[in-house]
Amino acid sequence: MMRNERDRFFVIVGLVILTVSSVAGYFGYRYSSNAPVPLTTYGNPVGGSFRLINGADGSVMDTDFRGRWMMIYFGDTHCPDTVCGATVKAMADGAEALGRDRAHLVVPIFISLDPMRDTTEVLRTYALRFGTHVTVMTGSPKMLQAVAKEYHAPYVRHDGENGEYSMEPASQIVIMSPTGRYAGSLPSTATAADVTARMTELMNAPGKN
Repeated sequence: MMRNERDRFFVIVGLVILTVSSVAGYFGYRYSSNAPVPLTTYGNPVGGSFRLINGADGSVMDTDFRGRWMMIYFGDTHCPDTVCGATVKAMADGAEALGRDRAHLVVPIFISLDPMRDTTEVLRTYALRFGTHVTVMTGSPKMLQAVAKEYHAPYVRHDGENGEYSMEPASQIVIMSPTGRYAGSLPSTATAADVTARMTELMNAPGKN
């Protein structure tokens, strides 16, 4: 095969591979966007399963946190610091105040309802503001809508001017036990002291894990 013919052959092969990959990716995206979301409440009145993406681009499931308490709050990074930021900080500081022996048993989780703007890089940067205890997540709009429904959080977009919008944050922090059972909630206005007191009460209660 002559050099020009060989070069043309490899170009054609490359274009075919690129086309096939693009088509497969498109239909994969369309399928994942329209496919039903398989979630379960495990019989909980509030809370249940989830499969989301963390700030490191990795898939995260609720079962990854078995053996630890989860404090889950929904919002987004464009939410005012006096609202979402204050709540996330209270969760982080409240968990840390439990002390070395217990702090690692509690995972403050912040789930962004705004995946269009809250990319994994944005979420990573946001999480760093609150130390090393906070786990940040987001997901596809369909998955977020399903998870928010499970955890009784709003999934409401408020449109503003010039294409701007805001997502309504949750009014509560949902607490899940190490076995994945609903353990109660705290208002989103809770202070770090409130978080420490409530988690201490739950962790000291016999047979509540």
